Amino acid sequence: MPKVTFLPSGQSIEIDEETTLREAAHLLNVSVHDRCGGMGACCNCIVTIQEGQENVCPKSVVEEAVFYLSPNDRLSCQCRLTGDVVVKTI
Repeated sequence: MPKVTFLPSGQSIEIDEETTLREAAHLLNVSVHDRCGGMGACCNCIVTIQEGQENVCPKSVVEEAVFYLSPNDRLSCQCRLTGDVVVKTI
């Protein structure tokens, strides 16, 4: 199972590949500033992949439409893992 570590808190959790980063954050009570309930509509749940960029799914159509996301920025509600990552919450 992939492991995600959230910075700056350092909290980590192992999740299955169907779990989004948003859901993992909520399991640890890590704030990702989501306002739309995980639908990708608010674009506020941005996290930055610090390590393990190769272990995240490709960006969704919703994420591709958000022009201000840098290459390592993801919407936590749209991002699933295939391996271990370290992410920074904003």
